[in-house]
Amino acid sequence: MFTKTKICTGVLAAWGGGLALMAGSALAQDVQRVEITGSSIKRIDAESSLPVTIIRAEELIRAGVTTAEQVIGRIAASQSTLGVSQGIGGTTGGQSEASLRGLGGNKTLVLLNGRRIANHAYDSGSADLNAIPMSALERVEVLRDGASSIYGTDAIGGVINFILKRDYSGVDIAVEAQSPQEKGGRTTRASLSGGFGSLAQQGFNVFGSLDVRRQTVAEGKDREFSKSGIIRNADGTFRQFRTSGSSFPGDLDGFEPSLAAGCAPPSSIPNVAGTSCRYDFVREIDIVPKNEQTTLMGRASLAVGSAGTVSLEYVRSQNETENKVAPTPTSMVIPSSSPFYPAGRPSRDVFGDGSLIGGVVNWRTVPAGKRTNQAKAIGERTVLEFVGSASGFDYQAGVWNSKSTVKDTFTDGYINADLVQAGITSGLINPFGAQSTAGVAALDAAKIKAVVLKAKGDVTTIDARVSTELGKLPGGAIGVSVGTEFRREKFVYDIQDIARQAASSGLELAADTTGSRNVSALFGEVVAPLMKSLELSFAIRADRYSDSGNSVNPKLSLKWQPIKELVLRGSLTSGFRAPTLYDLYQPQQVTFTSDSYNDPLLCPGGTAVPGASAGVVCDQQVQQRFGGPAGYGQPVGSVKPEKSRSFSFGIVVSPVTGLTLGADLWNIEVKNSIGALPEQSIFEDPAKFAGRIVRCSAVPAARRGDFDTCLNFPLFNPIAYIDTPTENLGDTKTAGIDLTFEFKTQKAGFGQFTVLLDGTYVTKYDYQREKGGVFLKNVGRYSDASPIFRWQHTATVGWDMGPFNTTVSQRFKSGYLDQTPNNTVASYSLYDLSVSWSGIKGLTVSAGVKNLLDTNPPYSNQQTTFQSNYDPRFTDPLGRQYTVRAAYKF
Repeated sequence: MFTKTKICTGVLAAWGGGLALMAGSALAQDVQRVEITGSSIKRIDAESSLPVTIIRAEELIRAGVTTAEQVIGRIAASQSTLGVSQGIGGTTGGQSEASLRGLGGNKTLVLLNGRRIANHAYDSGSADLNAIPMSALERVEVLRDGASSIYGTDAIGGVINFILKRDYSGVDIAVEAQSPQEKGGRTTRASLSGGFGSLAQQGFNVFGSLDVRRQTVAEGKDREFSKSGIIRNADGTFRQFRTSGSSFPGDLDGFEPSLAAGCAPPSSIPNVAGTSCRYDFVREIDIVPKNEQTTLMGRASLAVGSAGTVSLEYVRSQNETENKVAPTPTSMVIPSSSPFYPAGRPSRDVFGDGSLIGGVVNWRTVPAGKRTNQAKAIGERTVLEFVGSASGFDYQAGVWNSKSTVKDTFTDGYINADLVQAGITSGLINPFGAQSTAGVAALDAAKIKAVVLKAKGDVTTIDARVSTELGKLPGGAIGVSVGTEFRREKFVYDIQDIARQAASSGLELAADTTGSRNVSALFGEVVAPLMKSLELSFAIRADRYSDSGNSVNPKLSLKWQPIKELVLRGSLTSGFRAPTLYDLYQPQQVTFTSDSYNDPLLCPGGTAVPGASAGVVCDQQVQQRFGGPAGYGQPVGSVKPEKSRSFSFGIVVSPVTGLTLGADLWNIEVKNSIGALPEQSIFEDPAKFAGRIVRCSAVPAARRGDFDTCLNFPLFNPIAYIDTPTENLGDTKTAGIDLTFEFKTQKAGFGQFTVLLDGTYVTKYDYQREKGGVFLKNVGRYSDASPIFRWQHTATVGWDMGPFNTTVSQRFKSGYLDQTPNNTVASYSLYDLSVSWSGIKGLTVSAGVKNLLDTNPPYSNQQTTFQSNYDPRFTDPLGRQYTVRAAYKF
């Protein structure tokens, strides 16, 4: 069951349902020169000095892992916040990203066979994990250390290298299903892979794979913990009242026609004070989107005499998600002549020019249905590579192109605001109640069903490197490597005209973005075995960006093994992250904040001031303007690259046969963080950031129509938008310790037992929202947009007995202080069980239960995601799931 790989200070093993770093008491069985993630020098794998964790594909299969996103979720050092479910209510294109150390997806480098893939086209900032072909996967190498000295930008938090099968012959067929005990979220998957030929014997190999995965939607209403945004305590008081002021039936200038009748339950109910109607939008939200993933991989390799091997590889992924959220909230004018104008209500000159006598209706287009979009992301990469060895030199050169193409299509529920306004003005559409046949027809005609957004990223690269042994030291030969890289990047973000007519889509005031640049780099590495027990490594890389300048980053690492049972290691390195093309070239545009807020002037303490509509100014999302320096008329060079410094120190001991203990201390400091001032900081201190809050009175009259809230001006003066351009913010300081444990018995009549644990304890995560600002503590508490977990681990007990393999694993996250600190989110622990049998040659059958104890996500009052009462970024909302898989090799 368990596979060992000797890496530096220890053997790294993959295991069912988890990962473990094991010490180096056992020697690798074959002496083979290999390249390890984080180094350009091939060496006997027992010589490497890098803190790398290896995850074998077969162990992921046993754990029921079907996506790369799920792989990342089982790495203790990962604190990722962006997955497929965040596309619900957000324009993410269905992207999933990795975030080692919680530093963000843009500071974790994801590689495929040691090379980059094009970052997701919607942000150009991080790779999409959905582009990884899982059926062709051989292993995953996770470097838990900075590596800008080898790979350049983005490798501040670490590197995750997905390595595919090579030189493979045979045919593999597999089918599997995962079915939750409750409704929705069922997964089915089928894969076919095969290869023929042998490089060693026949001089060629051809390999290909096809993987198709489907997951059905899971709706919030089908889980007890997510079926409503309103939760009561045992005494009847409200624990959570997460609702929207844009309700149905709507309100007229703050007057609620349906309030006297108790609104329109269960979706529309009175607020706590009984003064207005609130909409329970949580009832209408999906918790897991419908998702379809298809990946295709092909590789042909040919031995070119004794010179080496030339290979051509093509990978294509397609990820489609369907996301549904509550119907559109909007504000529109209604004339007093409308047959639906509330009887007896006063009217006013809305625009101050006599063009419309009536009022402003704040309402939700429930009769038009849920807002539904389909995001389709296609990733492609083609690599032509030459690898060989001659006269003591190892060399590698490649030309490759990688693309990310994404488009978003509205399929239901999104409305053309102008057409709906026309329907209200003409008296066809009723924002206060049931629709007539003509009203239904008018709403149907106003629905936007079209492609609203397209984006494309294109990266072309030429790279080459050579390594050799140069001279001798008492500990052995000196390893030397030099290399170069030339990269051309281009990204285009194209908003379709129809999107600007889609009310409450976040795209009404969005803008096209395009940018390109050239990147060149020169890098080198030296590994010097000063003594048999002492090895020194030094690497350095110089990068030049055509738009953001130069960066030089060295790394020094040391390994000392005074006795076979003890290894000490350490490293000191600098790193950087260049601003993305979107960071630099994004024009000014407007979208919604992630959280909801009370207007500090018009809704202090959550109660609207006289004359202001609670549905506009209380507990509402606010428009947010953003853009890069080019969009704000500043030089692109005004946003500087992020810089980092980090160090680590590790010890691995193996006091007795079969027992290994490891600990790695790490410390990272990032300066000049690139981003927008957090929206939370503006509303926490509106006096300090008054210049960032733009009210309707400050918007030119010709542009007030761009903002729904400004329809209420001059009746009252709401916020039009907050201003948050991309800029260099403050610093981030984080530190912690990675802990590993393995105990493995010898094989005996009762089989073999293995106990493994991989854990990360974060001692510090402090950051500044702005340059020179105070440091906020994020460990064990929700700050701005997410928490940092103090402790995470995966633990596994495995038993191998003949053709049977049984694994029980635990995934654990510690609790934290919630977004609203009157709540503490409980710790979260999931147990998985899997059993496999391979008693017939070529056939493996497995079955299991994920979330064995049917544990619900712990309660959270976070408001950053559309899902409510829990945090979907860190938990599994599906509950207990039964799994079965059959695979045959021939």
